[in-house]
Amino acid sequence: MKEQKENQLYTLEEFFQFVGEERMELYEGVPISMSPAAFEHEGVIANLIREIGSALKGNTCQVFGSNFQVILPFKEEQKGKENVTVLPDISVVCDKSKLRNKRCYGAPELIVEVLSPSTARNDRLRKRNYYEKAGVREYLIVDYQNQLIEKYVLHSDSFQLEEIYDQENHIFTSTIFPNVSFSIHEIFSFLEFD
Repeated sequence: MKEQKENQLYTLEEFFQFVGEERMELYEGVPISMSPAAFEHEGVIANLIREIGSALKGNTCQVFGSNFQVILPFKEEQKGKENVTVLPDISVVCDKSKLRNKRCYGAPELIVEVLSPSTARNDRLRKRNYYEKAGVREYLIVDYQNQLIEKYVLHSDSFQLEEIYDQENHIFTSTIFPNVSFSIHEIFSFLEFD
């Protein structure tokens, strides 16, 4: 693990040099280490990538997993800092001009975050705010412990909770990609073993 100087803010270039191959995000100039995920978390991601990728097959959009860096294009006016780099669990990018230098520069169309006990607050508050401000069109928060998916859609520069999918309301359909539709039972099915 690399040692970071206390209270040091990093530019993007400094962050890229500092982080190397480690899994880290950059929040307003501050590097944040990413812990390894539980098998439940990774299993849900694998199932979602399969469903989303299959539905978008033949489309110009690309589906990326959790090692894909996304650079968000804004300055944090309130704190006077910039530089936000995230590793979303899943990103769907349709504008290929955003893909360069092994990263995405700009907001993906769709981002999915799967909650973990250690990251739930961050995914619901800080990252949700970053994604909304950057212009992500659809944001899914997946809670595998409660087996539900919250769908937020950008309307007039603000995320609106459009629907919650659970055991009763179990057929998910994306608002911005209507071909992306699946039963959440398929996403969480592997969790039902003893």
